[in-house]
Amino acid sequence: MQIMHRTTAAAGEGMDFVISDGSLDRHGTRLNPKGWDLSNFKRNPIALFGHSNGFPIGKWENVRVDKDRLVGRLVLAAEGTSARIDELRRLVEQGILRAVSVGFSVKKFGTPGKSEYDYEEMELMEASLVSVPSNTNAVAKARSLNISESTIELAFGEHAEEGRRGVSTPGKHAANPPKKVNQMEKPLSKKIEETEAELVTERDALTSAVEADDNAEIETRSANIEVLEERLVNYQRAEKALGKRAAEPKPGEPARPNLRKPLGIKAREPKPGDMVLRAGVVQLISYVSQRDPLKVLEERYGDHEATQVFVRAAVDPAKTTVSGWASELIETETVAFLETLREISFYPRLAALGANLQFGPGRGQIKIPARSSTPSISGSFVAEGAPIPVRRIGLTSATLSPHKMGVISYFTREIAKYSSPQIENMLRNEIRADTADTLDTLLIDANAGSSTRPAGLLNGVSALSASSAGGWTAIMEDIDTLAAPFDTAKAGRSLVLLMNRREARKLSMVPGPDGTFGAMGKVLADAGITPISSVNVPEGRLIMIDAADFATAAGDRPEFDVSEQAVIHAEDTSPAQIGTAGTPNTVAAPVISMFQTASIALRMLMDVTWAMRRTGMVQWIDGADWAYGGSPA
Repeated sequence: MQIMHRTTAAAGEGMDFVISDGSLDRHGTRLNPKGWDLSNFKRNPIALFGHSNGFPIGKWENVRVDKDRLVGRLVLAAEGTSARIDELRRLVEQGILRAVSVGFSVKKFGTPGKSEYDYEEMELMEASLVSVPSNTNAVAKARSLNISESTIELAFGEHAEEGRRGVSTPGKHAANPPKKVNQMEKPLSKKIEETEAELVTERDALTSAVEADDNAEIETRSANIEVLEERLVNYQRAEKALGKRAAEPKPGEPARPNLRKPLGIKAREPKPGDMVLRAGVVQLISYVSQRDPLKVLEERYGDHEATQVFVRAAVDPAKTTVSGWASELIETETVAFLETLREISFYPRLAALGANLQFGPGRGQIKIPARSSTPSISGSFVAEGAPIPVRRIGLTSATLSPHKMGVISYFTREIAKYSSPQIENMLRNEIRADTADTLDTLLIDANAGSSTRPAGLLNGVSALSASSAGGWTAIMEDIDTLAAPFDTAKAGRSLVLLMNRREARKLSMVPGPDGTFGAMGKVLADAGITPISSVNVPEGRLIMIDAADFATAAGDRPEFDVSEQAVIHAEDTSPAQIGTAGTPNTVAAPVISMFQTASIALRMLMDVTWAMRRTGMVQWIDGADWAYGGSPA
């Protein structure tokens, strides 16, 4: 689907904007203001800056078509959420920044020569505040408001550069070229800013090199970063010794702006779920370096607003106002993290087929209604004048309560020497693997639910008998055995078959009745059963679930803690207490001391739970034998 963009120099006052009208735009096209489809946009009306998903600035309210104009009210993030957003707010309030651009997909084009408009029907995908062309007077007014240079460049682009220099853009031949300033004549503060900017560029280049697995480029960029970091430390030490560091801003004055990416260099957009990992990176580096996590956040990810919002909420919720659009962003990113487990875990694949809910602020429990098999409310034929039966529908409900899922990963202290991209990649692998193993193992065990965990899907469910016929006959008999209880209960709207990868291979390789390899996989698809394979399902175990009755819920944000004094039981399946009194006493093994091994433990806590809405919607077989062969005589 192609997304188009159109910009409007918005009329209106304050935070009220004309987002689009039917006038001729700079592309020479006109949009029918009465043809907007706003239904999907209103479900999550986040406002962006410059169409960047990594730069949310607030949300839109009361978006509607009024008098042949698409209008709405911009509600910026709460004061203090981001220094950059606070500066943009002042530009909007002063009427300096008034351009809005819509991102839309075309549903119906106009008829050339007949229609008044080029686009008759459009679906609104997003609406952004965007940078605007301006003149030196507007730039000067922005500077009078103590707006940082980086924000001015963001808002006015090349015009900000012209306003600062007051001369034509350098780089072309000129009769009197600007006099070059000797490097030694530059103020020390300027050298520090330039070195910081170079560091940002080099770190981004290193990120790209790590993703491309380019070892030579990684080595080059890492060496460059070491040189720049040493130079920056020397400059800062000299500045401190000379007493030239700027004083802290006085009350009412703007703070020094955060380090931002140089204008024109595109930021690398994080992958879905990356912001959860970035929260772990910040907490880990903060602990190792003994610095405020918010300072680490500014240094590492200061140019990505969405990361700022999410990580602040995760590492320091007491200092963050999380409401409205920010809460939605955090919940969305937490679910996205679970989705990244798809390739190694069956939990997100199964959850995607059922009901997905979330525990947000102030929501302690979620009740899910379900239909009982009895009594029936089916109608019946009645004779003339006879009373019509009155039937009562039977309803039950399942309750989802937040349960704390914990994952601990530990590393050697040398991790402190790693750069940001390397830490992210390592944490991505470690935390994803640990989370996948934990979720899958607990989901399909037979333990009862308690105040600390949800019940395993096999709790209270007796195993059915496996077929001993072998080959395709065993496959068909086992599937029929598992599906029969669902037929009896008139269920099975979305059947899923969980299996180990060994059984999945046999399903695709065992010859069918006609000798065709892979025929049994097609039989499963024709029966409307979705196969899901994972190494986390024990070999020989088959679990059939009606996903239509499977519900999951996740919390609104993860919590991270770091320790270098903890003693942990390094067990990923059945962790135990370090020592348990008894006759005899029981000691867990292997036990690792973070202090003794100079290691660091990173713990992630996340509220995750699940439930089946009705009983009988899970069936399983142990000891399935789908050996190659065994067709009937």
